Amino acid sequence: MRIAIEATAALSGGKVYLTNLLPQLAKISPQHEFIVFHTADLDPSSLKITHPNFVFCSVKLPASNERNWLLISLFKLCWRLFIFPIHLLRLRPDVVFSNTGFGTLWRPFGIKFVLALHNSVPFQPQLQKEENSFLRRLRLMGLQRLIGLTLREGDGGIVFSEDLQKLVRIFHRKFLNLTVIRHGIDWGVEERNAPIENSLLDNFGIAKPYLLYVSQLHRYKNVSRLLEAFELMKCNGGAEVSLVLIGKPADRAYEEEITNCIQRLKLQNSVHIVPGLKRDQLKSFYRSATGFIYPSLIENCPFSVLEAMAFGLPIAASQINALHEMAGDAAIYFDPLNVNEMADAMERLVWDEALRGELSRKAIEQAAKFTWGKTARQTLQVFEQINS
Repeated sequence: MRIAIEATAALSGGKVYLTNLLPQLAKISPQHEFIVFHTADLDPSSLKITHPNFVFCSVKLPASNERNWLLISLFKLCWRLFIFPIHLLRLRPDVVFSNTGFGTLWRPFGIKFVLALHNSVPFQPQLQKEENSFLRRLRLMGLQRLIGLTLREGDGGIVFSEDLQKLVRIFHRKFLNLTVIRHGIDWGVEERNAPIENSLLDNFGIAKPYLLYVSQLHRYKNVSRLLEAFELMKCNGGAEVSLVLIGKPADRAYEEEITNCIQRLKLQNSVHIVPGLKRDQLKSFYRSATGFIYPSLIENCPFSVLEAMAFGLPIAASQINALHEMAGDAAIYFDPLNVNEMADAMERLVWDEALRGELSRKAIEQAAKFTWGKTARQTLQVFEQINS
């Protein structure tokens, strides 16, 4: 079987997904041929794939840049809709696997198409309304239409939570061929026992104890309410605890709101915003944290929650279905719209040592259920089933 992989959306979680999935596919399927189309955002040499039938094709598109996100998005849109099908006509793969969230405008007859759907925000009208940027709202509405078209015309879809599977079917009732395949986590005992790079924390003025948040600073990540809950917790006796937010701002307007919120609540000395770090650098921040807090309003299968579990961090997370699916009883939960509930959960993480120990043990056990080998086997099975 010849499989073409559209990997031009190797950003953030999508990049972590591909850099772990592709080597596993190469390992378990030497009988298949893979052709990977990628931009400069994905470095094939870092994957260390020696599979002779694994070919990487570089697509000359601009690398990601937050300042010109709209222009770059348009370039990539044109490539995916109009140019990529020409390559398919030339290569005639059996299966196309797209990690971009939507498919081509057309494809040659007989080629099967599988979509990996990471982004659940296009299926949340309320979150779209809360976007201040008209262009971002327009983009989300356009994505919803493109995803719907792809699902109707495609042969299979992969989602990463049962919650998203149900949500997609509400919008597209006729499309039932969705398979839930969880992400994996490649961290474990070695990472938990590795030495902490204290100098890295010192560079950002971070000292223990602190609660940790890791993810991009999107509006739906609910960081503003997290700051309000943290301020309330500090007023209730948590003065010595700080909050560390690690992630790149994805929306300049929301970044400004977060900055203003920190100033309004007078949290400048106890909230540390760390820009996006390399994944290996995150290990010391996970190792040193008292607990992990994740207040997002909507999710699919966030890598940072898996990473926190792999490190045995006690977790407090939003009471949403996708996070329940991932963490099970390895976390305590709160209503993400209720600042008081969130503050209470944070206090429990900080002050209840017995609870922290129990959650830590359960987190390690839960993380062991998520492996990239399992993810790759299930993904390959989808390809083989639709091509049979």
